[in-house]
Amino acid sequence: MNDQTALITGASSGIGFELARCFARDDYRVVLVARHAEDLQEAARLIRQEFGGVDILLLPYDLSRPETAEQIYAETDRRGLQVDVLVNDAGFGETGYFADTDIQTELNMIQVNAASLVHLTKLYLRDMVERNAGRILQVGSVASFSPSPCQAVYAATKAFVLSFTEAVQHELKQQKSAVTMTILCPPPTDTNFFKAAHAENTRAAAHAASAREVAEEGYDALMDGAARSLPTLGAKVNFFSSLVLPDSMLATLMNTQLHAAEK
Repeated sequence: MNDQTALITGASSGIGFELARCFARDDYRVVLVARHAEDLQEAARLIRQEFGGVDILLLPYDLSRPETAEQIYAETDRRGLQVDVLVNDAGFGETGYFADTDIQTELNMIQVNAASLVHLTKLYLRDMVERNAGRILQVGSVASFSPSPCQAVYAATKAFVLSFTEAVQHELKQQKSAVTMTILCPPPTDTNFFKAAHAENTRAAAHAASAREVAEEGYDALMDGAARSLPTLGAKVNFFSSLVLPDSMLATLMNTQLHAAEK
């Protein structure tokens, strides 16, 4: 055990689970946060089965509730845990024309994808800056770089995460802090995202990247103190397209990924 603690939200499946595996493999104590206790228990079982006596704390909290970030921080503080690495992976999407989608779902999405991410970052970053040590991984998306019709709110939350992260990265440099913050911008990835977003039969879902590959590239970037990780060729193509194409064309290209997959 290296006596360091990593807290990962959205840790019960997908990229979050694979990131938790990376930390467990490297002998971190892992604090797994997700909405459903039974899913967390299964994730912990799989990690222990693979890596043996990993120190795992399960925190079943719902990040769509505004008070949750404070509750998570209070619980780690109560247990005397110093969080050395924070991973803000929790997030979800919704697919459909904005005029037709459910507003409460989208407000919850903003809370999970953006507001809770900011709140947790605020709470743990203050401690890290005071210690002059720590790492934070923010999970964005290739949707961070362009408008995405039929996922308008989701893409907007991920654009927020990108802008927020890059601004705080600059602040940390101005403060000459040793704390690092990395943004991971994966392409469409083989996770529960598409089912939750009602987009499981789309072109994006049909050509999704491996969650393990995405997580391992993000983990390496985090450990290297890199500003950004663009895992897979697909993510790099999306990013460079955003530098040269107008937003109207990017929106069209993103929208085609939500068309039904060819059989």
